[in-house]
Amino acid sequence: MAWHRYRREAPDYSHLAGRTPEQVFAATYARPTFGDSHGEWPARVNRQLVNLFEGRDRLHVNEAVAVYGAMFAEPRHTPAFTADRAANTLNWGVRLGILTEAVERGRYVWTMPDRQPRWETDSKGKARQVRGLPDGEQADLNRKRAAAAKARATIQEREALARDAAIEALVNDIIILNPDAVAPDDGLWREALPNAGLPQPLIAIRPMVLEAHHAMEPRRQRRWHSHLAVIAERARWEAYYRPPLPMQPAPAEDDGLSAEDAAALEGL
Repeated sequence: MAWHRYRREAPDYSHLAGRTPEQVFAATYARPTFGDSHGEWPARVNRQLVNLFEGRDRLHVNEAVAVYGAMFAEPRHTPAFTADRAANTLNWGVRLGILTEAVERGRYVWTMPDRQPRWETDSKGKARQVRGLPDGEQADLNRKRAAAAKARATIQEREALARDAAIEALVNDIIILNPDAVAPDDGLWREALPNAGLPQPLIAIRPMVLEAHHAMEPRRQRRWHSHLAVIAERARWEAYYRPPLPMQPAPAEDDGLSAEDAAALEGL
């Protein structure tokens, strides 16, 4: 078969055959089966380990596979496969400086001194260590990251202010055209208004909706703005094409005459 640059070799799990989960764990921890230190793998391992160690000070080898499996395994995964994944992740955690390895009574125990992510993936898809560096390097990186964060915050607020009037107009249109409009409890609204207790009548949380985009980076602001524009356009369409309410016949007017007066008038 001709080589193709998008073609990948099928994963090889032959090392799992005929071995117990304990044997697989020991072999994989001694020699990891997959991963690299250049792409997004370090950040992925770091995220897994932050979740794995949440609420625990240490992880003993006797419980490692069970804890990992409860969090990350899928029903189709065999015990040996889960043991392989757990051992591989723990080995990389030690290799990347995320975990500290110790031996107690001949058994491995791991701790995670720093629960903040040490690794991230930059805009070019390369691994970048952001914590746990030597003091001088860490201080220099912290300054650069603080300056970058400040610049991003300035851009975010500038774009949010530029969208204020347009977003307010859209929200007002939605409420005027559909006073019963509801902010639903779905992904985009939940992301924009995490503390609103959705679903809620839109008019009741209007101030929160008008401010929500200020907490979003510019790309999310554009997405949110577009979403509100679609809802407003739908409200306009429904208002224009909404069938008129059925007209009820007007009640007969009461002339205010008593029966005696009416009879007298008829006799004239």
